[in-house]
Amino acid sequence: MADCDLCSVSIPTVVPIRVFVPRFKNSYPEGIWKGLCEPCLKAAKETADKMTASSCGTAGKCDLCGAIAQLQPVQISRPSFSKGEEEDTAMLCKNCLVAVQEADKSWQKEKEKEQQEHH
Repeated sequence: MADCDLCSVSIPTVVPIRVFVPRFKNSYPEGIWKGLCEPCLKAAKETADKMTASSCGTAGKCDLCGAIAQLQPVQISRPSFSKGEEEDTAMLCKNCLVAVQEADKSWQKEKEKEQQEHH
């Protein structure tokens, strides 16, 4: 079991995303792996697709890599014991959103390959 790094839901398989954490840039120059569940990946990809060069976002700390940068809001659903799930906003930097797009492409290719093997 693995936990999504945005919404904290525990699922058997998360989508791997390589992010560059500024705090660990000397220890891990190739980046570190974070995991997102498919709903969070989809929400982050939608935000990345809507992001334009002119959208500056809000300054703050990225929820995925911890970098202090201009952030874009991503609407996610967090599990809640009292309400089932609650809508929340995660703030991601441009670098993480680019990494999400790349991870989504490779995840879709992997899913297509898996479906072809089963048929």
